[in-house]
Amino acid sequence: MKKVSVIVPVYNVEKYLERCLNSLVNQTLQDIQIIVVNDGSPDNSQEIIDRFEKEYPDKLKGYIKENGGLSDARNYGMQFVEGEYVAFVDSDDYVDETMYEKLYNKAIEEDSELVICGYYKVNDATYTMTRAQYGNMDEYGKSASENPMLIEMSAPYAWNKLVKWDLLKRSGVQFPKGYIYEDIPTMYLLIAMANRVSKVDEQLYYYIVERKDSITATFNKSKVLIMKSLDLFNQRFKDAGLFDEFRDRLVVITLRHTYFRFIEFDRFDDRKMKKKLVKEGFGVLNKYFPDWKKNSGTYQRFGLPLDRNVKRWFYKRKAYWWFVARMPYTWVVKFKEWDQKHYRRGGELRYEYVKYFENDKVVNNRVLIESFHGKNISDSPYAIMKEMLASGKKYEIYCTTTATNYKLNKKFIKANKLNVKLVKLSSKKYYKVLATAKYLINNVSFPLWFIRKDEQVYLNTWHGTPLKTLGKNMKKGIESMNNIQHNFLQASHLLFPNEYTKEHMMEDYNLDKLYTGKTVVGGYPRNCIFSDKEAGVEVKKKLGLEGKTVYAYMPTWRGANSYKIAKSDMFTKILKQFDEVLDENHVMFVNLHPNTKEDIDYNEFKYIKPFPNDVPNYEFINSTDALITDYSSIFFDYSITGKPIILFAFDYDEYMDERGMYLDIKDLPFELVYDIDKLCKIIKNDEIFSQDYSKNKDYFDKILKRESIDATKNILDCIMTGSTRGVDIEDYGFNKDIERKVCVQLERIDTKEEYDKFIEENNGENVVFAIRDVYFHTLMNEWFFEEYNKKVTYFIYKYCKFITREEDEIWKTTDKEHKPQRREIKKKVREYAFRRSLPNLKITNKKDIKRVI
Repeated sequence: MKKVSVIVPVYNVEKYLERCLNSLVNQTLQDIQIIVVNDGSPDNSQEIIDRFEKEYPDKLKGYIKENGGLSDARNYGMQFVEGEYVAFVDSDDYVDETMYEKLYNKAIEEDSELVICGYYKVNDATYTMTRAQYGNMDEYGKSASENPMLIEMSAPYAWNKLVKWDLLKRSGVQFPKGYIYEDIPTMYLLIAMANRVSKVDEQLYYYIVERKDSITATFNKSKVLIMKSLDLFNQRFKDAGLFDEFRDRLVVITLRHTYFRFIEFDRFDDRKMKKKLVKEGFGVLNKYFPDWKKNSGTYQRFGLPLDRNVKRWFYKRKAYWWFVARMPYTWVVKFKEWDQKHYRRGGELRYEYVKYFENDKVVNNRVLIESFHGKNISDSPYAIMKEMLASGKKYEIYCTTTATNYKLNKKFIKANKLNVKLVKLSSKKYYKVLATAKYLINNVSFPLWFIRKDEQVYLNTWHGTPLKTLGKNMKKGIESMNNIQHNFLQASHLLFPNEYTKEHMMEDYNLDKLYTGKTVVGGYPRNCIFSDKEAGVEVKKKLGLEGKTVYAYMPTWRGANSYKIAKSDMFTKILKQFDEVLDENHVMFVNLHPNTKEDIDYNEFKYIKPFPNDVPNYEFINSTDALITDYSSIFFDYSITGKPIILFAFDYDEYMDERGMYLDIKDLPFELVYDIDKLCKIIKNDEIFSQDYSKNKDYFDKILKRESIDATKNILDCIMTGSTRGVDIEDYGFNKDIERKVCVQLERIDTKEEYDKFIEENNGENVVFAIRDVYFHTLMNEWFFEEYNKKVTYFIYKYCKFITREEDEIWKTTDKEHKPQRREIKKKVREYAFRRSLPNLKITNKKDIKRVI
């Protein structure tokens, strides 16, 4: 018996088949059977199959049948299976040469009947490559009965999975002939029936989503047949007796695929087909889930933001979609454009920002305070704002808020008697303030198109001493640093709480060679409160917590899978165990990531509560008696108090592999716990309060040396008057005088050999590489992490035209009449691009660069 059999259906793919078969015959797993099924292909694919069969007779065997479609070809191939496990590959895709060795080894290691891996979505038309279905490893290694989330979070594709042949025979499941989306009614059921589902957390499959020579269709009419697949998907679960067990997951999958089709109505003009989609979509929903409008599993928002309640109400009504389906195509398109323009869409409002930037003057006493993109009013920007209000000087202070959190933030301002104004993120008012405020203070980033005027003072405080690796030091996701790097380069002042933080941030965002402002090391304003013990006592009294032991539990965010399902189930289980060991003398307050905390029902618990909304976070944390966290940098700040800290690292190995750390938490002077039962025992017996790390001089000198109760005043004086009291300032203005050459990467480069050549031909002293984010695929992440970070200076950018609406309309014209205007506009946009991406640097080859960076 072979270890793995791979079934490859072939139809009209002669251009791509050789690449596919090469990736299979060269697998590092030698004990493999490759079954190639020619599904009546009219092209020359059979000649390629014959050649490979002749060259690899011990591995590959070709079969010919009449055309019957993908499902029929896969089912046909199954009669020849000799492997312990079975895999499916689409013949226009290709795989990593280690794929089946890794999947098979994982299957044997964990005794799993189904193993999944991540994959790349490769777009040859746009030269982009993105990764999908990675992370969340703690969800795997279980059966779907043990963890139903496995069904909801897994993509249904057959080609990124390895399935035990015994499971396929036992289930009796075959791919339905004559269906498209045939994987939906097949693979989800196999996931539900497998004894265990495991995962290899690597991108091993290359899924081609679009090719260079493809003609992009507005909409494939056969997509209406997805409703037929969704009907069979639910019916198969009923026939297997699994529908009731997995009902909440099945409704999510059905809704998700249905609404993906509905929201594409602006892409095609076939009202008859749209009406059929609506009729059949609601037919399937009502047939299997009569209560779906109220009981839709975790798909409560229907793909809409939390605050879009009116639109969500319409989304649930068949009459609404029936009306949209009957609307003229141009109306549908215009309505979508209108909705995007008027509902907090910053992309459209960038035109307004450009106007304010070019025409409005800076107002000397105007201040914009922004914390975590307006999700709350907190952190160091909040501490600086309070110092401004207490100074007696007249400031016109605006605080950014999201539309979703507007009421909460308004309540917070009122409760704390703050004389400030709220401004909604991505509103016209927001962009006017952003363009005209003298002082800009935030702890993350402003929008992509932000450019600081020379008269503006921009202080970026960041939001913590880093434990987890950031920027180019991340094992995965280097490309995501683009807007953070852009904001750091725009800042006039970068604040760091200690030299350790400065060293890593400057290095890992390539700031040492590109930054032209000033760095300030002087402690964190938000941490001043931790030097005020009496303030903590007062808050505890105010909240009626005197005499109680108060724990703060603040775990960090662990990311989400490809469908962005937060890990609320996991945290609910953890909180239930905590709740069982607490009593009336103990209370635990919890602050989870926004993507998770909305799904936690605190009414389930007796002694566990969310953080209070009307008390600033750090003022509340200062009142607690002990902190439980994991990899969140909050413990650096909390350690100023000297109070007990426990690091609850239940997923240590996975997290270290995913992110990496500057410091190993094992080397920190706090209690480290991996097991929840042990942690519950510590909480129950108050063992945590025997901890003492106050005499660890190395830790103090490295992390806490610059913290003081005067840090906020010192920082404010620094940016207002240039005072150096209590701070160390370093001016990076010297970077303005160095002549540099910019090398723009013009397309995606897929192989390491090609990239080596690109770097070798263009690198040199004072060369800066400009890499567009869509070209920075995850293979490059590995190349840069392991090699190029040490060799080259680079920045990552998103395409962004700094342009007014009127100029953009001219930009899009092609007539001769507007040619001189287009030339001038493009020249201006290119100059703004340099000012946005590489402010104040002396670029010697600007005239040679035609791309907008």
